[in-house]
Amino acid sequence: MILLTGATGFLGSHLAPALAARGREWAALVREDSDRSELLRLSNPPVFREGDLLDPQSLFEAFSGVEVVIHAAAMVSYRTADRDELLRVNGEGTANLVNMALEAGVRRLVYVSSVAALNREQKPGHLITLKDRWPEKRPPTSYAESKFAAEREVWRGQAEGLSVAVLYPSVMLGAGDWSGHNTPALWRMAASGRRVYPEGTNGFVDVRDVADAVLEVVHRDRNGDRFLLNAENLSWGEVQGLIARSIDQAPPSIKLRPWQSALLWPLEQVRAGLRNERPLITREVHRNVQAKYQYDGSDYPRETGKGYRDVRQTIQEIGEAFLRER
Repeated sequence: MILLTGATGFLGSHLAPALAARGREWAALVREDSDRSELLRLSNPPVFREGDLLDPQSLFEAFSGVEVVIHAAAMVSYRTADRDELLRVNGEGTANLVNMALEAGVRRLVYVSSVAALNREQKPGHLITLKDRWPEKRPPTSYAESKFAAEREVWRGQAEGLSVAVLYPSVMLGAGDWSGHNTPALWRMAASGRRVYPEGTNGFVDVRDVADAVLEVVHRDRNGDRFLLNAENLSWGEVQGLIARSIDQAPPSIKLRPWQSALLWPLEQVRAGLRNERPLITREVHRNVQAKYQYDGSDYPRETGKGYRDVRQTIQEIGEAFLRER
């Protein structure tokens, strides 16, 4: 049996239907208070296994009879104040998962990491690949540090007998919770008439391609598989323009330069603090959206024969879904 963590999250909401479509019994690790309504609507809903990655004792029964674990659960935050919680949820949680997988006799672990776990401090124009590993110094964001810590636990599991595969998606684009904090929120912001865009570039991939890649490496069953998943490198100006046009809005026209966002994020901290809200822009967000990241995702299609969906078509389809569902 396959056990999926993070089934109610952004990636999980696309992975779950793909697993259900296989027609075989599968399981989802959920907390007692998790909303299971979307999973129950699937034609082949999962067997629910209750447990919490931060409570190792709760995992014992959840892993019974499991052959493959897909670990897609993660906390995402770009607030420095969340560093300890990120390391606890992503790092310690993955350590607990690996320990239980080894104890329960799980054969294979597929871990969804992130390009944030790679060394992205490169010269402009450098295509980041899986060879760009972090040196001993601490990564620049707390999220990156936590994903790197989680990945170390996965490789420890391999050293202790697990067959493992690790995937590194770039920015995942897909429909989902329009009111949340994942990429579907970009369409909500475009609909509000946001006129500003940052100067940086990044890599983008359809979340459905990531879900397909997870099932592909489960099927390939090769110990040590590692793939960077990236369909195309685009500027944020291009992407935000495509998003705006996908919902019949004018594209943003004001470029926010690095020095401007460097002045803006401290003011946003003050505003959010006065209103007791989470800040919309933090120092880590500023650094991420102004950086010029480019990734080489060619290994995956070359080795598997599976291509990527066109990012522009993906954005258009998500825009159509937004207009239908908002």
